[in-house]
Amino acid sequence: MRSKLTALLGIAAALALSTASAATIRIATISPLSGDLSSPGTEVKRGATIALSEHQADFKALGIDLQLVTYDDQANPTQGEQLAKKVAADNSVLGIVGALNSGVTNAVAAALVQSPVALITPTSTNDKLTQNGWNFFSRVVAPDSAQGNAAAQYMADTFKSKKVYVVSDNTTYGNGLTRQLMSALKARGISIVAYTGASSDEDIAKLVPRIKASGADSIYFGGTDDVGGNLIKSLRAAGVKANIMGADGLDNKAFLSRAGTAAAGVAYTTGFGPLSGFTNRFAFDKAYRAMYNSAPNGISAYAYDATNTLLEAIKSAAKNSGGTPTRAQVIQAVRKTNQPACASVTDNCRSITGAVAFTPNGERQRTLVYVMNVDPTYQIKISKLVVVNAADLEK
Repeated sequence: MRSKLTALLGIAAALALSTASAATIRIATISPLSGDLSSPGTEVKRGATIALSEHQADFKALGIDLQLVTYDDQANPTQGEQLAKKVAADNSVLGIVGALNSGVTNAVAAALVQSPVALITPTSTNDKLTQNGWNFFSRVVAPDSAQGNAAAQYMADTFKSKKVYVVSDNTTYGNGLTRQLMSALKARGISIVAYTGASSDEDIAKLVPRIKASGADSIYFGGTDDVGGNLIKSLRAAGVKANIMGADGLDNKAFLSRAGTAAAGVAYTTGFGPLSGFTNRFAFDKAYRAMYNSAPNGISAYAYDATNTLLEAIKSAAKNSGGTPTRAQVIQAVRKTNQPACASVTDNCRSITGAVAFTPNGERQRTLVYVMNVDPTYQIKISKLVVVNAADLEK
C-alpha cells in the first residue's frame, strides 16, 4: 500500500513539475474591436482564435502553454503605437497578427523597430509597408498596387471609363489606394477629373454636388466601408448615375448594411475574396460556424492563415532551439516560411488561401486579387480573378 501511495505521489509531483516548468508563449492580435470598423476587426480576432485553438495541442507536446491576447486599436494609429509598446514590453509575446488598417499597422511596426516582434498583417495593403526595411514585417494579402492595376483594367474594359473622379477617405490606406489607382489610370490614358478627400458626413455633403456637376462617368473610392457606404448612398440619393469602383475596404457585410440599395452595381477589388473561392475552406468554415454561430468571410480566412504562418514559424524555431525561441529566431523562421498550397487540411498544412512564402521584404510571393460586383439583388459575385506575383510588382 505504501509503495503504491509513493508511486502515486511521485506521478503527482512529476505532473506538478511539468505544469510548473511549462513555458508560456503568447501571440497577440491588434485590430479594431470597437467603433465603426469593429466588424472586420473582429474577424481578425476570430480567425486568429481558431488557428490558435488548433495548434495548442502541438505546443503542449513541446512543453509550451500557448495563449492568445487580443487588443483593440480602435482603428487609431496612436492607440496602435501604444499597444505595440505594451506588447514589446511583454517578453512572452513572440508574434503579432494585425493590424487591420494600414495606418495603424504602420504605427505598430514603427513602434517595434527598437524591440522587433514578428508582425504579420492579414489585411493592410499599403505598398510602403514593405519598403521600410522591416525584417520583422510580413503580409499575406495583395498590396494596393495590385488592386490599383486590377481596378483600372476593369474600369477600362467593363465600365469603359473616360473620366474618373477619385476620392480617398484621407487614411493611409485610402491615400495609398487612390495614388496607385491614379497611376494605373494614367497608364491607360484615362482622364482623372479630380482627386479629393472625404472622411466625415460633412465632407460627403459638400463633395456630392461637386461630383454630380463634374461630368465624371466613373467614381473611384479608396477607403473603408464606414465612409464609403455613406458616400455611395449619398451619391445615389442625389441622382448620380456614374459607375462606382472601390477596393477591399468595402469587402465586408457592414458595407451592404450602410449603403443599402445604393450598393447595387458597385464593383470593388479585394485581396480577400469570398470564402467559397477557396477549395480548402471546409474545415475552417465548420470550426468557425461551431464557435461563432455565423459564417466566416475572407478577412477571417486571411487572419487564420496569417496566424497559422506565425505559429508554424514559432513551432519550427522552438524545435530548432530546443526550448522557447527568441523573438529574433521567430522573425527569421517567418521569413523562411515555405508553405505549399493545401488540397485538404492536415496537421502540417492548414493554409486556406494558397501557398505562403515571402520575398526578402515581407511581400507574399503569390497572391490573388478579385474584382467583385454587387448585382441588382444585392448578391456579391466574382467578376474577375487576377493572379499577382510579387516579383512583377517590383519591376
